[in-house]
Amino acid sequence: MAKEMELSAIQHNEQDRIKAGTIEFTDEYRGRRVNQYTGARGGRHYEVEGYQFDFASVTSITGIVNKYGIPDWYKRKGIEKATDIMAQPGAQERLALSATLKNERARKHKNNTWQTELYEEAKSGPQDAMDIAANFGIQAHEIIERIAMNDVNQRWESGLDLRPFRNDVESIEYGSIVEGFQAWFRDNDLSIVASELMVYHPAYKYAGTIDLVCRHEGTANLVVVDVKTGGVFDEAAMQVSAYATTLEYLTNDPVSEAWVLQLPRERPDKWDADKLYQVHKVESIPTYHEAFIDALNLRERLKGEAWTT
Repeated sequence: MAKEMELSAIQHNEQDRIKAGTIEFTDEYRGRRVNQYTGARGGRHYEVEGYQFDFASVTSITGIVNKYGIPDWYKRKGIEKATDIMAQPGAQERLALSATLKNERARKHKNNTWQTELYEEAKSGPQDAMDIAANFGIQAHEIIERIAMNDVNQRWESGLDLRPFRNDVESIEYGSIVEGFQAWFRDNDLSIVASELMVYHPAYKYAGTIDLVCRHEGTANLVVVDVKTGGVFDEAAMQVSAYATTLEYLTNDPVSEAWVLQLPRERPDKWDADKLYQVHKVESIPTYHEAFIDALNLRERLKGEAWTT
């Protein structure tokens, strides 16, 4: 398989991510090495030992689903960027001067006017905001992974020991993430049994990485959890349903629920006063997995030639 597009690769064995004695892949799937590749065009796929085909990533499949509200968000971020620019010293004067340029040279070289510069810079507002949110999400996931793996490795008997993560707890930027995660763990009758677990479905040829696998202390059933620090859209239900279905397929262990754990980027002044987190639970895993397979099939269909010559 060609690798010239790949920028990075992560190799994975499920036993490195699972708490000993909690869950186990069946004999057919146990111990297979999984490689996650991130490509030059931002694409992602997985390769699994013993299979001669690539597995499409779950998030690349759900990515074809339109996120409601995103167009309005783009507009808002562009306006915010333009407003920030216009608040700079001298901006009003520069705009007025640019607007008065009527000579032929100015008309021929519109790209040199400050109006055009303002427009181009304002267009960068949404991408700048997405980059900031993405970088924050990556760092937050790394913190959650370290805390979760600390639990998976059984370094303490009960609760979340945050002493190794003092810098994260006290961080102005990430303190709310740690507090929210701690509050969620305290409020729910769950134990963490795996973190950043790569799973794959040979029948459907997709794969993905589950942020957290937990077990209900009461029912003993498994729960898959995806952590998000931004908005939660409907395709997230498809994402976690795909994870839940696949984990049950690989382990024959019942997965009763699929959750999205939403943690705030800021202290919860915009949230309910007593809420450091929000949990979104999928109403029907089979229903949303079926919708996910529809998206997978559509994605595959769109790869083909739409027109004949």
